[in-house]
Amino acid sequence: MEHLSFFNKIINELLPVDVKIDDEEKVLVLLSSLSQSYNHIIIIMLYGTETLILEEVTVTANSIIKRVQKKAKSS
Repeated sequence: MEHLSFFNKIINELLPVDVKIDDEEKVLVLLSSLSQSYNHIIIIMLYGTETLILEEVTVTANSIIKRVQKKAKSS
């Protein structure tokens, strides 16, 4: 969740300087910023759908990150 907050902060900081990033580019940046341990999920998201929707990818990534963190805490 911290990762997504940081991602959103960076995107928001680019707005005042007129850097235009479309949603598909945001998705690609977000997915490429995830650690190697998420590679299988990244591949599924990239090749499992025809279009990448930022909101859907963000919700999915957030859910996966929470699940991994919860699993790590219980181990």
